[in-house]
Amino acid sequence: MEIGIVGAGLGGLLAGAILSYNHKITIFEKLPFLGGRFTNLNYDGFQLTTGALHMIPHGSRGYLAKALKMAKADVKIVNSKPDGTFLINGREYLYKDLFDLLGVKDKIKALKKATNLKLGIVDYNQPFGEFLEDVDLALMIGKAFTGWALSLDVYEVTMKEIINIANNYYKFKGPGVPIGGCKAVIDELVKIIERNGGNIIKEYEVKKIEVEDKAYIDDREFDIVISNISPKETQKMCNIKFLDKKIEPSKGIKISIASKKGIIKHNGVLFTPECERINGLNQVTNVDKSLAPEGYHLIMTHQAQISNNVKKEIDLGLEDIDKLFKNIDYKILHIQSYRDDFPVNHAKNGHDVGNIINDRLYLVGDGAKGGDMEVEGIAIGVLKVVNHINQLNL
Repeated sequence: MEIGIVGAGLGGLLAGAILSYNHKITIFEKLPFLGGRFTNLNYDGFQLTTGALHMIPHGSRGYLAKALKMAKADVKIVNSKPDGTFLINGREYLYKDLFDLLGVKDKIKALKKATNLKLGIVDYNQPFGEFLEDVDLALMIGKAFTGWALSLDVYEVTMKEIINIANNYYKFKGPGVPIGGCKAVIDELVKIIERNGGNIIKEYEVKKIEVEDKAYIDDREFDIVISNISPKETQKMCNIKFLDKKIEPSKGIKISIASKKGIIKHNGVLFTPECERINGLNQVTNVDKSLAPEGYHLIMTHQAQISNNVKKEIDLGLEDIDKLFKNIDYKILHIQSYRDDFPVNHAKNGHDVGNIINDRLYLVGDGAKGGDMEVEGIAIGVLKVVNHINQLNL
């Protein structure tokens, strides 16, 4: 079949690479570069990212790794060890050691919560923050995790989503860093598509998608169209309407930092529950020194954007960084915020749209995550689309 893909972000390229072995692929991208929010920007020898962190939530064991294997992509992912630590009162603690920091009353409350979770005695629609709020340390830890992993405040996430994330964590474990960063993944997917005879057209802005007996991108005919430009923008240019709800984006701020002296000893996440805004940071040069000039580390912080005052949110993040880097020389390289309609294909966890509109039209990307968090959710959506297309008889 001939498959047209609108948007060359991670979702579009991943779907295109897997499908390119059995179908003719054409991808349209309006920007002059490929990868969307999942690629690198070279800045003074530092490999900064266009959005995502140089970190895959479930490393070499999760859904994105599975999809990359299906595409026969040669990408090396180094799993984190430990997955992460929590900085409390100037000391780092593993997750399993946090229970020892609780007083007797809080230990009893925490054990009751753990028992209820295990028995399924929980309101799945309850905000995660409400579930945790009578144990102060648990609420702080939850806030750090949801801010880092989902760009959401702890009260914006339901227990249903948290349980799903926890189940996937127990199944696949924690994060990993791709050697070469995000761009290494994108470059490999592009190479596969082109090697299999696919065509990628950059700086082409699609104006129209039509789905009838055939599918059309502008005036070009395809058997199938896959959109990686967000459900909202897809519907704007499409002849059929499929959205029945407003897509709400999450709001996050990422700050990239250079330092000659590292701040993290391991290759996982350092969660910072005591910070005013920063939820966590990672130091990817502990895994791949090529992501920074010789003698430097690249550190990335992430925080959920709590208020609509972006400048204030950034300033609070910078204050946190100044405290974290006490007595360590550092330089701010880059500050990014994602909110409203930027980037275009972005949705809060739980606000995603289904991937399969009909047999001719499919959605992939951050606005149509198939479950789980970040790029793992994107990969789940892609796998759903690929599986459906492979079963078609058009």
